[in-house]
Amino acid sequence: MNPLIRRIVAALGANAFGQATNIVIQLASLPLFLHQWNMSTYGTWLMLSAMPAYLSMADVGMVSTAGNRMTMAMGNGQVAQANAVFQSALVFMLVACSGFAVLSLPAVMWAPIPGLNTLDERMALAALVCGVLLALFGGLAEAIFKATGRYALGTTLGTLIRFFEWAGFVLGLLVWGSFTAVALGGLCARLLGVTAMGVLSRQNNQGLQWGTQHACLAEIRSMVKPAMSFMLFPLANAISFQGITLLVGQQFGPAMVALFNTYRTVARVAVQVTGTFGHALWAEFSRLFGQGGAPAVAKMYRRSAWLGLGISITLSMGLYVCGPLLLEVWTHGVVPFEPVLMALLLAYAAVCGSWHVPRVLLMATNQHIGLAQWSLFAASLAFVLSYFFGKVWGAAGIGLGMFLAEAVIAILCGLIAHRLVRAS
Repeated sequence: MNPLIRRIVAALGANAFGQATNIVIQLASLPLFLHQWNMSTYGTWLMLSAMPAYLSMADVGMVSTAGNRMTMAMGNGQVAQANAVFQSALVFMLVACSGFAVLSLPAVMWAPIPGLNTLDERMALAALVCGVLLALFGGLAEAIFKATGRYALGTTLGTLIRFFEWAGFVLGLLVWGSFTAVALGGLCARLLGVTAMGVLSRQNNQGLQWGTQHACLAEIRSMVKPAMSFMLFPLANAISFQGITLLVGQQFGPAMVALFNTYRTVARVAVQVTGTFGHALWAEFSRLFGQGGAPAVAKMYRRSAWLGLGISITLSMGLYVCGPLLLEVWTHGVVPFEPVLMALLLAYAAVCGSWHVPRVLLMATNQHIGLAQWSLFAASLAFVLSYFFGKVWGAAGIGLGMFLAEAVIAILCGLIAHRLVRAS
């Protein structure tokens, strides 16, 4: 098999394994935690574990940006340049994470934060904060695997670390049962996993080295703008998901939120499959772009973009046909099938999946700055259109607003990606 195809197939398998692991964790967590705790205690844990999520953005996109530049440099045989990028990113992460730890940990332990009522809760939150910051260094280790043609192995190891962290949570729950024990169990597992991944990244590293001697302030400065642009994507997602959910609740009440989110979950199956395919191409786009610029990625991009479009449309049509049976089985008939709303959300999902490959191309080559700004605009547009359309056509109007805004960003993304590869 062609080495390129073999790496893409392996990456697809690694991403699929990650999706399956996330599903297993989500399905198994509820019964395990409720076996030991009541609903109120479990709800408190969910709030505690959600608080440090914002610290996952402490790298301000530096890990993704550095990983792309390292892969492009290694693709062009520039090992010294890749080392400079990696070690500069490492210095940035050491400074940023140390700063966040110095600021956040004392606040967690002693500041009058609403919702933190006991020492057990505060110590658990402190451990969770440390786990999130530690995970960022695991991302740097994954960047080495990506840059050296071992994306699938790095992604699989990252998934295993997440699974063992969850297993550490469960061990702390079953043996001791306190919030602190659960959080420390996960932190210990995360620490062991990141350490092991760092050791494994040294094998067959093709010259990439952990250290700071090649760090350069100029490299850090050159990565700041694309890194900051990466931060706009999660902000746009927050508006598109949490914002729309709150909008539905405000206009139609909690019952409609449950129905709408169920429909959107079904519709986004097509998006997730296309996303899995697109992300499997990330490292290859970076490597080819580093080797020969736009002409080197043009052929693979065009083929994969058409394939991604076909996957997205086909899955969306299939989900519409299977929708009534799927809802009947999954919700035991509690959630009814509404053809118009389902059709609009699946049309939105088809369009959303259609621009995954162009987006991955731009992000993998650090050419995403303009796209990030447009994504934030499109998310805001979706919210505004959904607000006004929802007042006229109900929940279907919200689906229509989402579809129209998604069509705008899909077209813009396609044009930007076409402009990038047009040089070929």
